[in-house]
Amino acid sequence: MTMIIAAHPNIKLFVTQGGLQSMEEGIYAEVPFVVIPFFADQDQNAHLMQQKGIAVVVDRFPHIEKEELKTAMLEVLNNRSYRNAVKRLKHLAIDTPMTGLETAVWWIEYVIRHKGAKHLRNPAADLPFYQYYLIDVIGFLVTVAAVVLTVLFILVRKFISIFKVFIIDNSVATTKKLQ
Repeated sequence: MTMIIAAHPNIKLFVTQGGLQSMEEGIYAEVPFVVIPFFADQDQNAHLMQQKGIAVVVDRFPHIEKEELKTAMLEVLNNRSYRNAVKRLKHLAIDTPMTGLETAVWWIEYVIRHKGAKHLRNPAADLPFYQYYLIDVIGFLVTVAAVVLTVLFILVRKFISIFKVFIIDNSVATTKKLQ
């Protein structure tokens, strides 16, 4: 839906959070940006857009100032360099040797020419079920964990029995001495 709005000829500015898809849509529609990043990759995208000359970044911490936002919007609207930079980036992005449809047709014909193109098939498609889902590895790890836990359990029981014998013998000897 954003692309339909951004592509309208009356749109002169795109205020965005700096997400990757917003950036792509604005560049394709040749609309410069005012970016207010919030989280994740948006801060990095915003500074990249500013570095490319297609946006002004407005910091939202501790809060957005009305005058700062207004100044950023007027800068982008009145300075043609932002729109020119967006146009240049769009032309770089769409300069491809063939369209998406032509690429799809070429690959379909390639597969037909090479009788299914078995050499492009992912080797994981031919793995047995237990290897594909790593059941053999999981089984090995569960077995090792069970052996380790069993050995630990036996050692703890032996330690407790030795400790009980030591304490009981010690307490019996102490009791005899007191009597």
